[in-house]
Amino acid sequence: MATGSDGIDLRRVLKQGVLLFAAAGTAGYLACAGDDDSQPDTVTGCTFETCFSSCLERGLPGGTCEDNLCICNEPGADADADGGDVDGEGDGGDVDVVDDGADDGREDGREDGTEGGDGEATDDGDAAEEAREDAPREDAGPRCTDLAEAWTFNGGEAGWTHAAVDAPVTGAWDPWELGEPTTGPAGCHGTATTNRCWTTGLAGNYPNCQRGGLLSPTLDLAPCATGSYVVDIVFWHWHQFSQAADSSDGGLVEVTGDGGETWTALAPAGGWDGAVVMDAAGCEGSIYVDGLDGFLGASGAWVQETIAVPAAYLTSQFAFRFVFGSDTAATADGWFVDDVAIRVR
Repeated sequence: MATGSDGIDLRRVLKQGVLLFAAAGTAGYLACAGDDDSQPDTVTGCTFETCFSSCLERGLPGGTCEDNLCICNEPGADADADGGDVDGEGDGGDVDVVDDGADDGREDGREDGTEGGDGEATDDGDAAEEAREDAPREDAGPRCTDLAEAWTFNGGEAGWTHAAVDAPVTGAWDPWELGEPTTGPAGCHGTATTNRCWTTGLAGNYPNCQRGGLLSPTLDLAPCATGSYVVDIVFWHWHQFSQAADSSDGGLVEVTGDGGETWTALAPAGGWDGAVVMDAAGCEGSIYVDGLDGFLGASGAWVQETIAVPAAYLTSQFAFRFVFGSDTAATADGWFVDDVAIRVR
């Protein structure tokens, strides 16, 4: 038993600390910010990028910051039955177990075959645990909880691409670019020394008649299509779109499960701002987002959005994209996207 200088059971103190978060409805998995993250968003404390990456490194499906601590999400139904590592290997000291006062199947140092006073398991529980660990796994392939992803873009494009969407063959219709903006929010989400994000205008307003799509890498999410998994697209964005009584620029998020043959718009948890109505009479061809629901006007700040992905799109050819459109009425600072993630719950 690990104890402090006053004989305090450190393991119990740590586990009781985890319980405080569990009682508040959070997952009972803790991880510190990654020490090997070359571009943390703050010198100290918890950030979305470091938290999510640290949890992924531990085999857990991402996490979020609460009270300056990183709370990792719980593993899915295919994780080890004892609620420990999902990769089958020890974490070398990670606090990843919630002690709820019930029999948790772990040895507490007693050798008399009776249950310890803290509710932990006896020798019989150890035997059952060993039998479970020796049993063959049914899932030989990738597991859904291993498929969480996170992109900070501070190190580069990370497999993301961009192109015009349903635009004329000739002309410059795609405004997306990656960098450190000096307009709009005058910076990306977070405070990393090298802090990059995607935007429709790094140093000025976006042009008229734009119809560009920012496309994620293709992901194999087929293992998530069965079971009780919930897969979310999570991202931060700031936007200032031109908007008038009879016209509006804007953007939306779409997903595909067939490698881009078809695309479907999915609304965020808080819903869309309204319909994008274009005054595109002076533009060549049509604007893709015209008439569709999307983000409009000004966000006012960096805002985090969550989009739940239906099981029908969780295939081996999953991808998603941010599609922007502008008309001829006026222009504005544009759309800024950063810290994007696929979260598995």
